[in-house]
Amino acid sequence: MSERKSLLPKLDPLFMGWSVGTFGVSVLLNTQNAFALFFFVQVLSIEPWVAGAIITGSKIYDSVTDPIMGTISDRTRSRWGRRRPYLLTGGIACGICFALLFAMPTFASETLTLVYITGVLLLLATAYTIFNVPYLAMPTEMVESYDDRSRLMSYRVVWISFGTFVAVSVVPAFLGLLEEMNVDSRTAFGIMGVAGGIVISTAMVACFFGTRHAKFTDSVRVTIPFMQRVRMVADNRPFLLFLGIKLTGLLAFAAILAAKPFFVTVVMQRGLEIVGLFGLMQLVGQVSTLPLWLAYAKRVGKRRALMVATMAMIAFTATWFFSGPDESLWLYGLRGLLLGIGASGTQLAGQAMLPDVIEYDYRLTGLRREGIYAGFLSFAEKLAFTLSAVIIGSYLSYMGFIKGASAADQPASAVTAILLLQALLPIGLYIVKMVLVYFYDLDANKLKNTQPPKLAEEPAA
Repeated sequence: MSERKSLLPKLDPLFMGWSVGTFGVSVLLNTQNAFALFFFVQVLSIEPWVAGAIITGSKIYDSVTDPIMGTISDRTRSRWGRRRPYLLTGGIACGICFALLFAMPTFASETLTLVYITGVLLLLATAYTIFNVPYLAMPTEMVESYDDRSRLMSYRVVWISFGTFVAVSVVPAFLGLLEEMNVDSRTAFGIMGVAGGIVISTAMVACFFGTRHAKFTDSVRVTIPFMQRVRMVADNRPFLLFLGIKLTGLLAFAAILAAKPFFVTVVMQRGLEIVGLFGLMQLVGQVSTLPLWLAYAKRVGKRRALMVATMAMIAFTATWFFSGPDESLWLYGLRGLLLGIGASGTQLAGQAMLPDVIEYDYRLTGLRREGIYAGFLSFAEKLAFTLSAVIIGSYLSYMGFIKGASAADQPASAVTAILLLQALLPIGLYIVKMVLVYFYDLDANKLKNTQPPKLAEEPAA
């Protein structure tokens, strides 16, 4: 009986309070990455390469702000701690900017439309940075145990699963319902944007209140030259490998998300509403097997668990090559279930590594730089979605994809391009990810045997 109980994470109000912020992040990112390019191309009739370039430009700007925000949060001192003030301001701003992205006014020219969406994307990027970088920096301060970090991240994986389900299942089903009610596409996306903005801000603000009892450390200023700080980051080999692991995994996920609406409507020649079935089965696979992945990671280690889960993702992703207009819905749903099982393992092990590599930095340097490292991770995340947007947009244009055209009017080259983006590109990235995981060697013993040095504080001004 005790063995069975150990498979289920013990409900912790603090873990729940922190992790609920992930639901807002997941809804925001996945909806934007799954439907922004599709919205710009198929609804606003913007050329794919132009739409991809705009999204890429906003992500490049966003990436530059991450290390800055990390440094700011590291140096912040307030009665709410170093991170929590930004959860409130960033959370409110994220919801407003998300709504503005899809619920946009009609302009007299395409130039004004491009200027508007560029400006809103930059505002949304800023708001997301304000929330996400301090948010990712919190777990290392909140939890000290190597295994408890996996347990904390299991909560986050659950919210990622629900957020992804909302983005890839509820959103297209909602859009399909509005279409059946004879609501035009542009208005439907606007309604979705406002509803999504409310959901996003609610989850992020709930995270602010849910972490009011979270542990935090005060900032300490030390006299270390800039180049020496850079070398300290470079010396953290597990972090560099972790950054590569996250980048390849996120790039694969971003490519799948951005290509999915095109795959369903063009390759499978179905309506977006069937994505709801896929997302539901994926959610079942992720949540139902999470306790098993948590127990497996505790027994064999996060590295081996991530390796096994990534191998599963390669096998399941390859099944897209056998999909097409004649595929039955039950087979489509089964694929969602299998991919959910693999994603549950990759997300849990990958998420749980972040606090470890940040803690390892502290043990190497004696510095509390959670914000800076969270900024690097956020940079990798945005770089992945940046590259996916420009790669997919440019490749679709190169392969002759016709904007706004139905599946029957698309050339065979465009159909092939979508299939390769949905399956072949992610598989290649997962293989690179496995190579990086093979060389990752940070475990509980290595953390325990690395003792932080003592650093002299700067004299008070």
